[in-house]
Amino acid sequence: MMRTMSNRSKSIKADPKINPKINPRSKYFGKKFSNIGLLICLFILAIACSLFWNPNQGAWGQPDLPNLKWLMDRKASSVSNDVASIDNAPVKLDGYQLFVLTTPSVNQKFPLEQRVKGIEEELNRIANSNFEPEKLKVTAELDELSDQPVISVNGRYLMTVTDLDAQMQGRDPQGWANQLTQIIRDALTRANQERQPTFLRDRSLISIGIVFLVILIQRMLSLWQKRLKSRQKVFQSLIEAKIDAQPDPVAIEASQQELLIEELSLKQKVSLRELQQRILQIAQLVVIGGGCFVIFGLFPYTRWLQFFIFSEPLQILGILLGTYVLIRVSNILVERFSGILQAKDFKLLQSSQRLELRVSTISKVLKNSIAIVLVSLAILLVLSVIGVDLIPLLAGAGIIGLAISFAAQGLIKDIINGFLIILEDQYAVGDVIVVGALGGFVENMNLRITQIRNNEGQLITIPNSAIVIVQNLSKDWARVDLTIEVSYDNDPDRVLSVLQKLSQEIYSESPWRNKILELPEVLGIDDLQHSGMLIRIWIKTAPLQQWAIAREFRRRLKIVMQQQEIEIGIPRQSLRFNNPLDLTGN
Repeated sequence: MMRTMSNRSKSIKADPKINPKINPRSKYFGKKFSNIGLLICLFILAIACSLFWNPNQGAWGQPDLPNLKWLMDRKASSVSNDVASIDNAPVKLDGYQLFVLTTPSVNQKFPLEQRVKGIEEELNRIANSNFEPEKLKVTAELDELSDQPVISVNGRYLMTVTDLDAQMQGRDPQGWANQLTQIIRDALTRANQERQPTFLRDRSLISIGIVFLVILIQRMLSLWQKRLKSRQKVFQSLIEAKIDAQPDPVAIEASQQELLIEELSLKQKVSLRELQQRILQIAQLVVIGGGCFVIFGLFPYTRWLQFFIFSEPLQILGILLGTYVLIRVSNILVERFSGILQAKDFKLLQSSQRLELRVSTISKVLKNSIAIVLVSLAILLVLSVIGVDLIPLLAGAGIIGLAISFAAQGLIKDIINGFLIILEDQYAVGDVIVVGALGGFVENMNLRITQIRNNEGQLITIPNSAIVIVQNLSKDWARVDLTIEVSYDNDPDRVLSVLQKLSQEIYSESPWRNKILELPEVLGIDDLQHSGMLIRIWIKTAPLQQWAIAREFRRRLKIVMQQQEIEIGIPRQSLRFNNPLDLTGN
């Protein structure tokens, strides 16, 4: 077997399509390129998140504008107490946020949306009218009827500055109106400049350059992804080759331990390459989305797409992609942890069902727990992006969770106790256990229940919370505790010698040699009773083999005792008479 394995290893090393170690230089540069590429992908993701994360961010290249949340925080100290709640809405032109309008929530006469829509339509009409910037006149005059400033553009009514609008800015109405005239004048002048043929031609050239850059980056990412796929196939072929090449059972434990560590390392590399491929796919989406986002922001006619199509959707997409990457990274870390446990505890590369169950269950629980936490955080972030108030939601979720916890106390206790049973390796599938008055072979177990099959073939299901004290009759090794009573008429030394010889015979035979771990111990005379001498024998066996070995030892013991004329112990009784008994009848 070892020769076959060595020949297979040589063939693997000789084949450059399977073994990547043929060219050390290419391996070095390939590994270096892979690490640098992974950093580049993470850098691209970080840039994308920084660009699209802030929900109050304006268009590409837009200057900082008043923060709506800051304005809402200031309203409590500046607005009169008779106003119960206030609605805010920004006024935009070509995607740029100019200022904020404010109105009471109870005001149904002049809805805020209608007011904003009217102002934006008038600004867009003026911007598209191809006016001359030198002749643009934006004035703010006090209306005698309403006693409020009115802003006009080239003598045409635009808007009325209310007291509430000025109070939200901490200004008087006339002062805020004068500042708005300058903001509107600058915005219209900029809109006029962005609609000039020269400006549009320059932005078109920039857009073409961005498109070529996106195509170039996409090509590089595609080539890199193909390289990762080829490397993954190489590692997968190495894993399959090592699985087919089983080691010799008589090989030393240290070498087999190294083989297992190498196999686990290959599996981890396969998982890492798969993660890198997913990151590359996400990077491709980020590059395409980022290029479109920038191009749409270059032109005044398409800049609104950044807000109505790309603003919140991109933030949500970034949250989902980031959550996916974090879940995959956490899964790789958990698998690495599981691999370390397997490499540490596996012996002679034998399949240990107990260890596999422990590691797989712990890994599954950790992966699911981390995924639940990350998905929950992602859901909260998505709700925050779309404008949902999280405080009442969290309070309601806490109450619902408390109610569910009270209703499912038994289930939670089952899961916790089941996890501890597997973590502490109390028993596993394939063991024979005794729980209270119940006992049998463990056929199935999970975090909630344990199912055992008793001697009569009945399948018994036990909740894990009901398992307090358990006896494991087959963990690691077992023992036959055999006692024999022989008559006092037998020579004790001769009987012990016969039992020693019988123990050596059964231990030396090949069918039983693999099932008996150590030479049976004839402990000697353990007790003296009225029926005879009690002799005890201990036989250390493999798990689940103690019953078969005990039956075979008893069968041979009966034959040997009959051949050696060793009498079994028989209870004896004696009768005493105070008066002589006349048996003749005289």
